[in-house]
Amino acid sequence: MNSISPTLTGGHLQRGTPIPPQSAANGYDQNWYPVCFSTDVQKDKILGSEFMNGRVIVIRGADGTAQVLSPYCRHLGADLSDGEIVNGAIRCPYHHWRYNDAGQCIATAVKDSPPADARLFRFPTRETLGFIWAFNGEEPLYDVPQFQLPEQDLIMRREFSVLTEKDHFVPYSNSSDIQHLMAVHHIDLDVNPEEVTISPHGMQYVQTMTIPGMGQLKQEVRVFGTNCLIFMSEFMGRPVYQMSAGKALPGNRTLSSLIVATPKSSGAPGEDEMIDIALTEGLKFGNRLFSEDTLIMKNLSFRQDMLTHSDRMLARFLGYVRDYPRTSIACDMIS
Repeated sequence: MNSISPTLTGGHLQRGTPIPPQSAANGYDQNWYPVCFSTDVQKDKILGSEFMNGRVIVIRGADGTAQVLSPYCRHLGADLSDGEIVNGAIRCPYHHWRYNDAGQCIATAVKDSPPADARLFRFPTRETLGFIWAFNGEEPLYDVPQFQLPEQDLIMRREFSVLTEKDHFVPYSNSSDIQHLMAVHHIDLDVNPEEVTISPHGMQYVQTMTIPGMGQLKQEVRVFGTNCLIFMSEFMGRPVYQMSAGKALPGNRTLSSLIVATPKSSGAPGEDEMIDIALTEGLKFGNRLFSEDTLIMKNLSFRQDMLTHSDRMLARFLGYVRDYPRTSIACDMIS
């Protein structure tokens, strides 16, 4: 169970071992991160956005495909989000160096040959569920998070506004933290830690939750990386999917998305009203959990210290987090 007791060293008590913070020095988890809404990125425009230890830019290529790139010109470091798209290329505002959507410098304003190594870092990028996602690494280690039903068969509502002043794994540890769910959120949770399937980049298990005002729900839970959770359950007799995924921000902060989805209406009488209730209640529930944790997360000094029997599930999650791969390959390019 990885229980860690305080030790007496040099006459001083010590708490348990911290999990190293996400940083350029320690690396960032190799996750798919939601960078922005799809609708935020218009053709022939450059969007700048905070990400990990710095910033990125998001563009659409000539075919409309989104791409996330490091933001600083390889000449003298101008922020390319202050530039323009000219003839399909990203043009730096400072000296008008131009980059294609793969991040390669293709021209300078004075006709000097672009240096061969003048390229931006190109994050693996996917667009799905109304978001543009970037993977921290050169190649994705797993598929971008998806629901079990195809996106085109679902009706969804989404938000991207919950800011937590902690690394992403901290708020997402809540789904495994039985004591926290009971004490703060008044949710009874039944899950067998021995029946959790753990892979190098994900977890999967089934749990039963009894939620005030909603009753008992049996949920299939999928964990993607260390920053994304998907829950599948039934509400009012229809499948309902809930996802939350966090974007790593400078200063060890996390901006979380909330997505609630259910199958599109078949046109049956009263079904549209039922869908509206399911989506409304799903978003309300997710926001309530984050809201109840706001002050806790702000002042929390998280360490894995002394755990008890009820923390067996939490211990499995934290062990998974400690073993999770990180990289700082893009960190100098975006800061």
